Amino acid sequence: MDNNDLPRGILFSDLRIPQTPSFKDQMNEINKPYTSEYVFYQLVQQIRRFEQTLDKDHEVGMQLVCFGQSIQFSVARMGYMNPSIIWFDGVLPDKSNVQLVQHLNQVSFLLIAVKRPDPERPKAPIGFCRPSPQNARGFQEFDPSEIPEQE
Repeated sequence: MDNNDLPRGILFSDLRIPQTPSFKDQMNEINKPYTSEYVFYQLVQQIRRFEQTLDKDHEVGMQLVCFGQSIQFSVARMGYMNPSIIWFDGVLPDKSNVQLVQHLNQVSFLLIAVKRPDPERPKAPIGFCRPSPQNARGFQEFDPSEIPEQE
């Protein structure tokens, strides 16, 4: 078929063929709700909402749900490592540091109000680092001010 067989006034080069996303892009979009990044953003929003309910004498803490014993800690930082790891850094009541690393299938905890050791000092939000490819442990971290509010 040459251009002489086409209706007059239309050139083959003028036809617009819609471009579809690549298979990889389509799969990334489908799997997005199942990544640690997506869950991380949802957790940050939930923690923010919980934190807004606290008075100046309390801060966000966690109580682990499935360790057989009650473990409670104040949350200081959190982050993720795609595709399936979420982590939390914090401080136990005895002031020792703790880090909880969980697979997305295991994330289960209670957000609790924990008494602040020094309510006179300004309340610090849960501490995150600026976005970076990965920190020394291979985890992605964020500054909460850079995470958009969601309804």
